[in-house]
Amino acid sequence: MTIQRYEIFNKVVAIENITKAGEELNLTQSTVSHAIKSLEDELGFRLLVRNRSGINLTREGEKFYEYTRKIINMNNILFEEAAALVGMETGCIKVGTFSSVTTNWMPTIFKAFKQSYPGISIEFVEDDFDGLEDRVIAGELDCCFTTKPANKNIEFISLKKDPLYCIVSKASPLHKQKKIKMSQLEEYPLIQPEVGWDNEIHELFQRHHIEPNMKYKISDDHSIFALVEANIGISIRPGLVLKHYWHQIIPLEFEKEAYRIIGIAHTDQASPATKSFINKVIDLYQNVE
Repeated sequence: MTIQRYEIFNKVVAIENITKAGEELNLTQSTVSHAIKSLEDELGFRLLVRNRSGINLTREGEKFYEYTRKIINMNNILFEEAAALVGMETGCIKVGTFSSVTTNWMPTIFKAFKQSYPGISIEFVEDDFDGLEDRVIAGELDCCFTTKPANKNIEFISLKKDPLYCIVSKASPLHKQKKIKMSQLEEYPLIQPEVGWDNEIHELFQRHHIEPNMKYKISDDHSIFALVEANIGISIRPGLVLKHYWHQIIPLEFEKEAYRIIGIAHTDQASPATKSFINKVIDLYQNVE
């Protein structure tokens, strides 16, 4: 067994296609197939099953995949540590992010980081908060932007308070108010993000003992905005999400302080390149601890 075979196996799992995995690795299909077959022969069990839906992991393959991810990550950290010892900044960072951070922060972060560390490449992956955190814990991502995670085996660094607003239509009777009471959230149909995107809203309801009049769950912010504009309901969205989108929406502050904490999460095995990235993000955006 070799690191190269682990990397080939992991690429096939990620892409779910042997031919495309070979193309990304600059290997022939037969080379990739042979590497997988050799692993299976050495282990004594099947790693992958091929069917009409594509390529899937066997139960044994799922366990093996977890270990190979950790081995590859530790191998990358080893080489980055060695490079750092001789004064070279190299490596690749896989960063998890979500749309409002991608839009508002990532261009600045990317430009500043590349100026300081031109030899380190960055890959971005978008997902919901739970998905990003789980990928960091599994070793698929080096770090991720998220809201404060609850009771997970993950390090979290607070960066910034992002205020929450109740957004209403200009046709809503609420639109003339300067601020909104928490109790009023129970009086109007609520349009809420799907599970995984609504952590801060759920916490807000729990903290103030609110039973919302839930009508719709929508996964896309632009769809939420469209429904609010049409006065079909109200919604709660963070300031960073609203930064480039106002149109026919009125954002109302809450009478009691409401916000989410945006931060960056990582495991205790962060590589030198990941630590450099996190420090750059802290320099640019941290104003809470």
